[in-house]
Order: sequence, then C-alpha cells, then structure tokens
Amino acid sequence: MSIGSTETVRNAPPPPSNSGATAPKQAQDFNAAVDRSIISNTNSQQSQGSSTSAPIMLARRPPTPAQTHQQACASPTAQQKARAFVDPALRDVASGKKEIAKGAKGTDVGKMQEALQTAGYKLPKYGADGKFGDETVKALKKFQTDHCLKDTGRLDKQTMEQLSIASTKFPEYGKLFADGKLNTTIGVGFDEGNSHKDQTKEVIEGLSKRGYTELDPNTAATDKAMGDRFKAAGIDPAAAKADGVQYFTKTFKHDGKDVTSVVKLITPDTPQAKDRFAKAMGESEMVIYSGHGRYGSGPDFDPINSAKGNFVIGKPHEAGHVALNKGQTDLQKTTMTKDYQIMLFDGCTTNYYVDDLRRAPGKDSKNLDLVVSTGTLSWSTGTTDVLTMLDGVTEGQSINQIKSDLEDINREPGSKKQLWKTDGFNDN
Repeated sequence: MSIGSTETVRNAPPPPSNSGATAPKQAQDFNAAVDRSIISNTNSQQSQGSSTSAPIMLARRPPTPAQTHQQACASPTAQQKARAFVDPALRDVASGKKEIAKGAKGTDVGKMQEALQTAGYKLPKYGADGKFGDETVKALKKFQTDHCLKDTGRLDKQTMEQLSIASTKFPEYGKLFADGKLNTTIGVGFDEGNSHKDQTKEVIEGLSKRGYTELDPNTAATDKAMGDRFKAAGIDPAAAKADGVQYFTKTFKHDGKDVTSVVKLITPDTPQAKDRFAKAMGESEMVIYSGHGRYGSGPDFDPINSAKGNFVIGKPHEAGHVALNKGQTDLQKTTMTKDYQIMLFDGCTTNYYVDDLRRAPGKDSKNLDLVVSTGTLSWSTGTTDVLTMLDGVTEGQSINQIKSDLEDINREPGSKKQLWKTDGFNDN
C-alpha cells in the first residue's frame, strides 16, 4: 500500500514546541500539510477497496490560542499573596465578611477605585470618587474578565485577592540594590523656629536605634573597623572630612543578600548645604527631604527671605512669599543620573514639584519614582516620615504599604483626607 503522504508531513515545518507563541504562517503551513496527509491517505485506502477503516492520523494540529488561555488564568502563588497589599478599608472584603456592589458609597469604594486605577483600569469620568456607579462596574467587570473571574461587577473575596495583587506596586529594588549598596541622602530643611535642630537630633537617634553607625573620618586611619566601614560604603575618609557631611552605614538583607545602606545627612548646619543637596539630587539612589515646601518652589536650607539656601525646583504656586534667584532653576542646572531613583518630599504641598521633576532631562516614570504630599503637614511628624520611608525601602515593602503608613502618621483624628500621592510606580 502506498502511503506517500507520510513524506508530506515529514517534510512539513514541525509543530512549534511553544504553541502559545505559534507564528500564524508556521501554524498555517503545518495544518495544510496535515490536511494533505489525511486526504492522500483516504484516497489511497479507497483505491485499494479492501479497507473501511478510518484515515490514519499521522500528526496532530497545534492547539489554537483559545486552548492556551489557561496559562493567563493561573492561580496566585503563595508569594504573590504574601506580598499583596490590602488597604485597611477593604480587609472585610478580603476576609470574605462582606462584598461591595453597585450603589455603595464610602471609603472602601474609593480604595477599590484607587486599586483599579493602579492596576491599569481607568475611571476617566469620575475617578476614585467613592461612589460605586456604572463606570466602576464596567471597569471591575473588565478586570474580572481579564483575570478569569466571573464578571459579576461586585467586589467579592476572590476578586479582592486578584485586585490586591494587581494593584500592589514596589520600588525598583532590583535596580536600587544591584551593586550591593543603597545610597540615600536625607535632607532636613530650615525652620524659622529652629525646629530643624531638634529634628536633626531625632533623625540621628533614629538611625542609631536602627543599627546605623556614624562614620568618623578622623579615626578611619587608626581604627580598622571604621576604615572597613568607609571602604564598604565606597567613601573616601578625606573627602568626607572635607565636605563636612555626616555619613551613617549599616548592612541589611534583601532576598538573602547583604546590602550596605549608606545614609548622607544634610542639614542647615552642613557647609554649602544647598550645593551638597543639589549633588545628591543628581546622584543619590534615594533622596528624602523633610522641611518646608516653600510654596511648591523646592527644598530650602536657610530662612525664607534668603535665596542662598533654596534648591529651586519650580515656580512657587503663590508669589511674594519666598526669595528666589532669577534665571534657571537649580533643578535645571543639575545633571540628573539616568539610573533609577526614588524620592520623598516631606513638606507642605510638595505635589507641586512633580511636573518640574518630570521635565528634568533624562528622567521619566521608568527611572524616577516620587512620593509627595498633597496638603499641609505638621513639622512634628517629619522625623517619623523620614524613618518610615527609610525603613520601608530597606525592608522591601510595597509603596502601597509605605504610603498607607505615611497617611496614618499624618492624618488628623477623624479625617479621611488623603495627604500623600505616589507617582511613577505603576509601570514598575
């Protein structure tokens, strides 16, 4: 019996090993070869007139894309569940105690809407207004469909689990810790009531309690342990002594590997504080500023009526309050690294900095993540804000958790107002 069609299939392009990524032409060629094989074998059997058996199947078609959709619907892993952030307002939903449906109003609805937007499901008309209307139902159904859930348009336990995973974002820790170091600059701004002096002491005490050691350039040559600390931090003791900046170091673990945390502290008492801070803005992996926002103009290391200590980011949102130099802003004069950076500006309405920072040459949302305030903050919480940010990053927390902690620290009793905004993390 002649089965010449065997060669047809043998010489056809083989089925790809990953059918989910099959090129259309490759799949088309393979299917055509199979069809020719079946037809040829059927004709051969009929010409013999002695067999009524079914055609011999010599090959199997690759599965269609619809058959490979299961991979996108895999159940969340234990690690994903452990790392996911659930806002306190949504914990009853996450535990299965309640569901949220159309017509609901309140903080929990607003947090669900925020999570949807962070996960990439836009609410262009109403945003996170705390009202569960048609726009929110449509976005939630789309999310459910995309995550292989029943599109009920209700926020239930299963949907909450998937939404918490999809909306949890992290700083780019792989980039921050790639060289085994985390270089951070903490800047404490000037206060006319001298509150910056107390805050400087509190920050140093907080670093000490967290296991940081202050580097002493005067003993680096005679104290081997101190010399080793300078070496691990990549700092020249002579240069540290010359610039008058205080440095602190400690080692922490991230994903089982040692990371050396190097903190540079700049205060109004630091020689040439503004210039030191400008350099840090261009180079430090993490910048944390705590002080007056100066009406959205930028960090300031001297009195408001002096332009000498202002690191100007942009124009103030109200004229006539702050003394500023004319011409290019300090941000415009600063050469910014193209490496990844994360920055916290802990002052009143520092959200005014965002647009100017986004216009800085070489910086975009992929290499600059921002945490800024949207309202008035008390100076008394400054130290806690600084250390919360530092702790959050060294502990590998999600930016959701860091922001939530900052909200708790600064929120007035009984207030539901959001005082913090994150920018740039959604594409991490």
